Amino acid sequence: MNENYSSRDVIEMVVRAKERGSELYLALARNSENFHVGQFFTELAKDEHRHKMQLEKWAQELTPEQREEAYPGERSLYLKALVDANTFRCDAAKKQALEKTISEEDALAAGINFEKDLMLFLHDLKRNVTGSAQAVIDELLDEEIDHLKEMLHFSDKKGK
Repeated sequence: MNENYSSRDVIEMVVRAKERGSELYLALARNSENFHVGQFFTELAKDEHRHKMQLEKWAQELTPEQREEAYPGERSLYLKALVDANTFRCDAAKKQALEKTISEEDALAAGINFEKDLMLFLHDLKRNVTGSAQAVIDELLDEEIDHLKEMLHFSDKKGK
């Protein structure tokens, strides 16, 4: 990424990523063969939704920055495409989880991959923002690290 993004741009991208994460985690929760893993993914989906709501509230407090667009909505469509096309390729895992019962290993692997993708995305975004947006990204990274640790803990328990 060579663009400089405003705080609002960053929030829009992360909100979209949080939506995708919440959808994935709900699908994994519904069809996980392990009740405890299902509950865990339900809680993660709630966390992602809560983060999304906090970010949207924060975005409303930001002063909109004027930018020229070739057509109305160009920038928001670009940001949505950036998140959808280049990051979070979790659609296959979500589809599998919705079609049939998903094993604990597959559910955790899908969750771990999503969290790793999100963390890489956030790190890349952080290089392109300044000020308060960097602090927001740092907080999100800390929360995603906690999610990843919890999933790895489940995986370790399964292996023993």
